[in-house]
Amino acid sequence: MRQLATAVLTLALSPAMAVAQTPAVPAEEPAAQAPASDSPEAPPADAAPADADLDERMTTAEGKVAALEEQNTETKNDLLSLKKLKVSGYVQGRYQYQQSLDDTGTGGFSRFAVRRGRIKTTYTTDWAQMMLQIDAVPTAPFVTVRDAEATLFIPGTHQQAGLTLGQMKWPFGYEAVQSSADREIPERTRVVRAFLPDERDRGVKFAGTFLEGKVHVAAGLFDGDGIFNQGSVGVDNDKEKDVIGRAGFDLGWLSGGVSGWYGHTITKGPSDTFRKAHTRDRVALDAQLYLDLLPLGATAIKGEYITGRSYWKSSGDVKVEQPGVPASGWYGLIVQNVGVSDAVAIRYDFFDPENGRKNSASEGRPASTNSVGTLAVAVLHYFGENLKVTAAYEMPMTAHPDDAKDPHDNLFTLQMQARY
Repeated sequence: MRQLATAVLTLALSPAMAVAQTPAVPAEEPAAQAPASDSPEAPPADAAPADADLDERMTTAEGKVAALEEQNTETKNDLLSLKKLKVSGYVQGRYQYQQSLDDTGTGGFSRFAVRRGRIKTTYTTDWAQMMLQIDAVPTAPFVTVRDAEATLFIPGTHQQAGLTLGQMKWPFGYEAVQSSADREIPERTRVVRAFLPDERDRGVKFAGTFLEGKVHVAAGLFDGDGIFNQGSVGVDNDKEKDVIGRAGFDLGWLSGGVSGWYGHTITKGPSDTFRKAHTRDRVALDAQLYLDLLPLGATAIKGEYITGRSYWKSSGDVKVEQPGVPASGWYGLIVQNVGVSDAVAIRYDFFDPENGRKNSASEGRPASTNSVGTLAVAVLHYFGENLKVTAAYEMPMTAHPDDAKDPHDNLFTLQMQARY
């Protein structure tokens, strides 16, 4: 490369140097012709200096070529490093209105909020990957770490299988693993929020894709309490570990999977005198069907069923685990695209917090252990790839036997999501 560049520069500079070495002759004074002579013409007196000047120019050109080659190599290395780094994120701004809980006008709210403010960085090499995602919102604790994963790709698998250690999503079900930025309804279903609060935990996980992407397997060992439900900040409440996994398939138009969870939690239940081990397990089935039959646009039909023991119940801003208590729930979702920029989503989810227990009421109010079904309707509009606006209305229907009344807790949400 250096020899070729030197030769090109030499050829390019030769005419210029030849012109520079020929003295200019004024037009008004034509040069006198030299007398003819039979003796050979003597070489010009400045021939040696010209050769020296040419050598110096060639040496300078070689130095410039070498510097350009070095700079080009550095630029290529920088570009390769940048290609390995991916930065993304999104913000969900909201307005919510919930009707008054009863006829007296108490309860309910009207408020603006920032639900999520995520920044995600992923750095991937041939054999390793680092992923860090934080959530910055104007509510305590303001900035939290959502994901912090270190992954080793298994050699020979072409990044199709790897071992991950850190804080990550539980490999369980469909909706819990789905990104909040891709969901049609602003919040996850009641059954998923009960069995998998915050969707994340600390542990180790194996994940692999096989048969040309048609089969997915993920399984791991986790603390089991989630990231915000531990005995103290950043510390598991016991030595027990939970085994969690999912095996799924993807045919393009149809996908689904089966998930399992088995473990224990050592805690003091409502009827316990001392702390003891309570079983924490779940089983789930999920399926997603994608059709393109209607002239309006594509149609998606999704569903999931979860049953198990030990779930979390919200008590104000705190989640309290119900150790060993059996519960179950399911949801069905239909999404109909209207053209390329609009969609309508309808979802119904049902959660029974205590399987086999009869719904009851007290003082005209349904018990907190009664089953709840929620109908949600959402309209979505996409302003290109980076902005989505969602208007959703959710209607929870709590079982209210005898003379009890269903609480007035319908919720309207207007959400604007911007992403990059």
